[in-house]
Amino acid sequence: MIVCSCRAVSDRELHRAVEAGRSLDEVVRLTGATTDCGCCAEVVERIVTAPRPCRSTPCSGCLTAA
Repeated sequence: MIVCSCRAVSDRELHRAVEAGRSLDEVVRLTGATTDCGCCAEVVERIVTAPRPCRSTPCSGCLTAA
C-alpha cells in the first residue's frame, strides 16, 4: 500500500527500512516520505516507531521499541 503519495513510498519500503534498523530520521532522509505535503507523517511515524518483537535468541516474547 502506498503511504506517501507524493514520493510513492509504500508500507513495504518503510517496513524494510525498519528491519534494517533505520531510525525515523534516516527513513525520512532515504525515502523522502513526509517531506512534501506532510499528510503521511503520522502514518510513517507510527510504522517506523511501532514496537516490534525482539530478535534475541531465545526470545521471551518481549516487545522492544526502536
